[in-house]
Amino acid sequence: MPAIPAVADDAQLRGAAPLAMSAGSEPIPTDQFIVKFKERAGIQSLDRQSALGRASNALGVAVTALRTTATGQEVLKTSRRLDADESAELVAALASDPNVEYAEPDAIMRPFAVAPDDKFYNLQWPHIPQTGGMNVLKAWDVSQGEGSVVAVIDSGIISHSDLNANILPGYDMLSFPAMAKDGDGRDPNPRDEGDANSYGQCGAGTPAAGDSWHGTHTAGIISAVAGNGIGVAGVAPKAKVVPIRALGVCGGYSSDVADAVIWAAGGAVPGVPANANPARAINISLGGRGQCTSLYQDAFDFARSKGVSVVISAGNERINASEVQPANCKSVLVVGASTRNGSKAWYSNFGVNVDVVAPGGDMFGQALNGVVSTQHSNDYFFKQGTSMSAPHVAAVAAMMYSKLPALTPDEVEQKLKATARPVSDCPGGCGGGLVDAGAALANVAADAAPMVPGTPTISGEAAVGGTLTMSPGTWGPAGYVVTEQRWNRNDVATNFTGTQYVLGPEDLGTTITVTVTGKKAKQPNVSVTSAPTQPVAIGKLTVDEPVIEGTPYVGGVLTADTGAWAPAPVELAVEWLRDGAPIQGATGQTHTATESDLGKAITLRVSGSKPGYQPQSLVSKPTGLVVAADKAVTPEPVVFTDAPYTEDDTYVIPDVVGINYVVDGGTVASGNHPATGRVTVTAVAKDGYVLLPGATAWTERFSAKGPDFVPPTESPFKDVLTTQQFYREMAWLADKRISTGWVEADKTLTYRPLTPINRDAMAAFLYRLSGSPAYTPPANSPFKDVLTTQQFYKEMAWLADQKISSGWTESDGSRTYRPLTPINRDAMAAFLYRLSGSPQIDNMDLMPFKDVVPGQQFSYEMAWMSEMEISSGWIDTDGSRVYKPITPINRDAMAAFLYRMP
Repeated sequence: MPAIPAVADDAQLRGAAPLAMSAGSEPIPTDQFIVKFKERAGIQSLDRQSALGRASNALGVAVTALRTTATGQEVLKTSRRLDADESAELVAALASDPNVEYAEPDAIMRPFAVAPDDKFYNLQWPHIPQTGGMNVLKAWDVSQGEGSVVAVIDSGIISHSDLNANILPGYDMLSFPAMAKDGDGRDPNPRDEGDANSYGQCGAGTPAAGDSWHGTHTAGIISAVAGNGIGVAGVAPKAKVVPIRALGVCGGYSSDVADAVIWAAGGAVPGVPANANPARAINISLGGRGQCTSLYQDAFDFARSKGVSVVISAGNERINASEVQPANCKSVLVVGASTRNGSKAWYSNFGVNVDVVAPGGDMFGQALNGVVSTQHSNDYFFKQGTSMSAPHVAAVAAMMYSKLPALTPDEVEQKLKATARPVSDCPGGCGGGLVDAGAALANVAADAAPMVPGTPTISGEAAVGGTLTMSPGTWGPAGYVVTEQRWNRNDVATNFTGTQYVLGPEDLGTTITVTVTGKKAKQPNVSVTSAPTQPVAIGKLTVDEPVIEGTPYVGGVLTADTGAWAPAPVELAVEWLRDGAPIQGATGQTHTATESDLGKAITLRVSGSKPGYQPQSLVSKPTGLVVAADKAVTPEPVVFTDAPYTEDDTYVIPDVVGINYVVDGGTVASGNHPATGRVTVTAVAKDGYVLLPGATAWTERFSAKGPDFVPPTESPFKDVLTTQQFYREMAWLADKRISTGWVEADKTLTYRPLTPINRDAMAAFLYRLSGSPAYTPPANSPFKDVLTTQQFYKEMAWLADQKISSGWTESDGSRTYRPLTPINRDAMAAFLYRLSGSPQIDNMDLMPFKDVVPGQQFSYEMAWMSEMEISSGWIDTDGSRVYKPITPINRDAMAAFLYRMP
C-alpha cells in the first residue's frame, strides 16, 4: 500500500528582500583554563611547574601560564584548542594535583540568541516561548544544529534560496518510474518532480490534487537558513539535510521508504551507492492505515542500532495512532500535532503510540495559524498537519545530537518527554506533551558541560579512636555529578568508602587522605585526592573514675567498680591501696578488710591499656577509715503513726548505739515525737562507726484532714456512680458542703463531673475548704469584671484578700478575674500552693513532669503538687510523666486534688 504525506492543508506566502544576519550563540571548544593554586608563590615555582607538567603529559599538549587574574587565579593556555572531552580530561588532571585548589575551563561567552532577521520570522509562532511555541530561541543559546545531519524521507527537494546552503547530496529511492515522473527508477537526483494527480488516478473516487512540494516544506521547517534577511528560519538552521525521495504521484511504496531509512542511517542498499553523510535523525512525515510491517520494523531497528532517531508523524485521521503505520512501529519517535494555543490539533491522531506533540497548526478560519515554510519557486506556504509537527521534533533532536553526540535515541526521547509541557484538550493521550526545545537543550547542555571537580577536605582529630569526616567539595554542574569516596592510608587505598572514617591502631603514625571520584553521564570519571592529615597521633582512652562499693570495717568486703573505659575492649588491671601503698596480692575485683587495714583508708587504682592508645591509671576516692567489726552498725527503722487526728500524729526514733537520727539538719533524741506535714529522718554514723548496708532514710507525709473518708453506698449525685473514678472524693466534697452541685428539675442533685470548673466556682471551693472563715467583702470589687452582687463575689474577693489570686492587670491598670473562664491545671496548682501557705521544700524534684520545665510559669507550684502527692499527672507512651499544664481541670479531678490537700 503506498504511503501518503501527512499534511492536511496549505496556503501560499510570497518571498521577501534580504537583510543582514544577526549574531547567534554557539559554544566552541576552548584553549584556555583557570587554575587556583593552594599557595601564592610565583607562577614559576617548582610545585606549580610540576602541576602544569603533569597535566601536559596527561593529554599530550603543551600547557603554559598566560597571566594572573585580578583575584589571584592563573590563566593557562594550551598549544591547541581542545574539544569538550579533552577539556574535561585536562581539568581533571589539573584538579587532581595536590597543589591545586580547583581548575575549570575558561569558557568563551557569546551573546544570547536573538530573533533572526528573516522577513517572515514574526509569523513563525512555533518558535516562540509562549503557550503554543517550542521556545526555540532559548535552544539556540546551546546549539543551532552544527554538525548534525537530518535525513528527510519525503517527496524530494527543489532548489530554494532559503534552503540550498543546508542541503547535502541525497537520493531518489522511488523504484516505480510512473510515480517518480522522471522517466526512470532510482537515481542520485532527489529533485521533487511534483506529485499532482488527476481524479481517480490514485484509485477509484480519489480526488485530483496539485503538486504539494511536501518534502521542501518539511526540510525548511528543519533547516531553512536563519539570519539571511529572507523568508523563514529553520528550527535547526545550522543542521544539514539529506533529502531522500520516497514519495511521488499517489504516494510511495513501503519497500522504497524502508530502503530509504536503511540508506539514511548509513546502511547498504543494493544498487545504491553508500550515503556519504549518514544522518543522526530521520524525518518521516507519511503513513497509511494498517499494522507495522516486519519490513518497516527491521529498517527502524537498524536505524536505532546505528544511534539514529527516527521521527514519524502520527497522522491526521483523528484516530488512535496504533491504527496507522509506520507510527505504530517500535524504535520510533511518534509526533502528534498541536495548535498555536497549545492544545491538540483537531485532526491529529492520538493514543499511547504518540510520544510527544509539536506545532502542526490549525488553519481553520485563519491561514496564519498554520506552519509557514519553504515552497516551490522560492515561495513560502502555510500548511497544517502532523507532517509539519514531525520535522520540528527532528530538528530539536538534531540540535541535541549537535551539542552531545554521545546521546542515544532512547536518551533523546526521554529528555524530550521529560522537558515537554502539558497539552490541553487531549483525552486520548499526547505522550509527554508539547516539546520545549529550550528546556530540552538546556538539559543536554548540562549533560555536555565538562565536569568541574570539587576539592575534597577532611575534618576531625587525627588520633587513634578519633572520627574523620570528609567533604567531597563542590562538583559541577550541580545535580549532574555523582560522587563516591575511598579512604587511603599512606596513599594506599583502604576498603572504607563511607563519609566518616574511625581511626584504629593500624593508622597510628600514618597520614590519611580521601579520594573522591566524580561520575557524570557521557564523560570519563574524574578522581581528586584530598590533602593528607597530620600523622595519626596516639589515642586517648575515655575513662570513668573508679568507685569502691561496700562498708570499710574489718571483715567487710569492698568491691571495685572500675567504671566505663572506651573504646571497648580495654585491658584493665586492678590494685588495692592502703593509705596509698599497694596491698600485697590485692589485685582482684574485691578486697576483704583485715586487721592490717584497721584505722587506714582504702583506695583503688585501675590501669587501662589498649594498642594505639596512651595507657592510663586512675585512683578512686578513699574510703573512710577502716573500723573494727563491732563498730559496723545497722540502723533501726523510724516508726511513723499517721493517726486519725493530727494531734495524735507521731514518729518514734529508736535508740541504736553508734547512730544519730537527723531531722531538718539537727540530731533528734530517741523516743516519741509529734509530727506534722512532711517529716524526713536520716540515720548517720557517729564518729568511729560505720553504717552497714540498708535503709538510712525514712519519709512520711502526715495528712491534716483527719481519717480517710468512707463514702456512702448511695451516691449524693444522680450523675456520679459509686463505681466511678474519684467517687469518694466527690462524695467527700458533698459531705463537707464544699460543693452541693446543681438541683435539677426533678429535685435531684447533679455534680457534672466532666465539666471544666470555672474560676468563680473554684473560689467558692477553696473558701469552703478553708472552713468558710468569717469575712466581709469590700463594698468596691477588687476586680473590674466581678460585680459585688455577682454569685460567689465574697469568695472571689476573699481569694484576692488572701493573695491566692491577683487576677490580671489590664492595659488601663485595672484588675480582672475572668470568673467564667475555666481554670487551667497550672493556675490551679498555684491556687492550692498559695492556699497551703506557699511552703518551701528542700531537695524537691523540680522536674517531675516532662512537659514542665524550670522557669515556666507556676513550674515550682506544679512540682509541689507532685511532691505533696496531690497530682502524679499522666504516664506518657515513653514512660515519662506529663502534667498537661494548660489543660482546663474538670470538676471530678478538682475534687480529688482538694481531697489530697495536706
